[in-house]
Amino acid sequence: MKTKWWVHGGMATALVMTAGLSGCSGAGDGGGAKSSDKPQQSQAPANMNAAGLPIVKDKVNLKIAGFYGIAGQKPFGDLPFFKGVEEKTNVHINWLMNDSNGFKEKKNLMFASGDLPDAFYGHYILDTDEVVKYGYQGLFIPLEGLIDKYAPNLKKILDESPDYRKDLTAPDGHIYSLPTIDASYAKSKDALFINKKWLDQLGLPLPTTPDEFYKALKAFKDNDMNGNGKKDEVPFSFRVHAITGIYSMYGSFGLLDKQDHIIMKGDQVIYTAVQPQYKEATKYFNKLFAEGLVDQESLTHDEKVYGSKLRSKEKNIGAFVAWTAATYMDPDQAADFVPLLPLKAPDGSRVWNRYPSGILSKGAFAITSANKNPEITMRWIDYMYDTKVSLEAVNGTIGTVMKENGDGTLSYIDPPNGVNANEFRHMTAPGSTSVFAKTSRTPAVTGKPNDKGDLDKMYEPYLDKNIFPNMYFSSEETDARTRYLTDIDAYVKKMQAKWLMQGGIDAEWDEYVKKLKEMNLDKLVKVYQDAYNRYKAIK
Repeated sequence: MKTKWWVHGGMATALVMTAGLSGCSGAGDGGGAKSSDKPQQSQAPANMNAAGLPIVKDKVNLKIAGFYGIAGQKPFGDLPFFKGVEEKTNVHINWLMNDSNGFKEKKNLMFASGDLPDAFYGHYILDTDEVVKYGYQGLFIPLEGLIDKYAPNLKKILDESPDYRKDLTAPDGHIYSLPTIDASYAKSKDALFINKKWLDQLGLPLPTTPDEFYKALKAFKDNDMNGNGKKDEVPFSFRVHAITGIYSMYGSFGLLDKQDHIIMKGDQVIYTAVQPQYKEATKYFNKLFAEGLVDQESLTHDEKVYGSKLRSKEKNIGAFVAWTAATYMDPDQAADFVPLLPLKAPDGSRVWNRYPSGILSKGAFAITSANKNPEITMRWIDYMYDTKVSLEAVNGTIGTVMKENGDGTLSYIDPPNGVNANEFRHMTAPGSTSVFAKTSRTPAVTGKPNDKGDLDKMYEPYLDKNIFPNMYFSSEETDARTRYLTDIDAYVKKMQAKWLMQGGIDAEWDEYVKKLKEMNLDKLVKVYQDAYNRYKAIK
């Protein structure tokens, strides 16, 4: 019997958790995976050029499923980026566009009915469970032979970084999906921003401790900071369960937190949500809620609502957590905010969450068994791994969102009035749901303060250096995680929400910890610890 393996780490974890940590018993021992049992046969179609552009002599149509980068984005076929790709490649894409909400269910229906597109395209469009499950079932075709023959851009990247190829290879030796890659990807996913303009109005310094941060928020609430004569100031807002939530801020109480509550102390796995530091941090944030210093919808609003609040014309936000200020605000409004260093813990230390870089999404592109032109499809997606094409896919098109400086670098162009930087890039390109690779050859793009590169440098000295690795779990471990986490995760979220909004953590803490142990928390931690120990033993 073959052992199945599953990935854990960074953003992939967040998506698996959202999907309910669904297991993939269908993978079994691989016996049903017909694509795994036969060699790959691939001959270039007569209509296809083996190299160069266009990819085909006569136009070819492909049906590809994708999903929008932000709400309100145009269908991909209407974006200037993909219009340019079609002109270059002579490949027309019939896009099956989807919203990210509910897309999991739509995918399940596609696979169950057998009504499959030719390919799936998009950053995190497939979670790792889906890639392995449907690869083993033969619904995704093996890609390694096609990569070697028809994907020189991607092959070069994989040859330069052998660990990438290893990370993409399933237990049966096949590659069923292609990645998004950023070798220089931001190690921090979040930053804490505060309204420097308001601090200056009040004569307050930048906060350096949780207590100073509290005093600044209280001053924001007690004064008409935006000068509109209304008490409409929102001192602090965030999205509690988002990766840009308050997990890193828990480090100011002695212990970082993460979405799965799994962190490392040396070689020991720690579950944060039963630690005394977690308790103290939760009490602090309850104090902010109780005194009206936090947006009361911080536990419930989605990204669209959150973004609309941050860029409100009332300019009534005092502090928030985000990737960058420019993610949600136009340049003029973002200029009022500065990032804060991690607030000091009681012992004077500062720490912030770090996430793995390199391969961001392993499930960014897959070719299905319904595809009659896999060689052409591989050549098409390989074009996306071209250095400049990748850059435009993520950042927006050159000439509209970026300009070339003549020295090998590029600069961002200011967005139109009323449009923030994130909206601007998504007006021309897929942006956050693109398939791309940023490597050492990717040209630099200069921009403004609050760019993520600047923030990464600022946070670098404080980033946690000891994180749970991006590793595979055995099928038995995956089953155990699913079994234990379903109840544990729901209970922890329920109690955290109660304690943040209503308080009562001191009175209920011991019973809470006891109940988690009854839910087999110790066994869950052991699953992670055993997997980590095995990973460390690999030479």
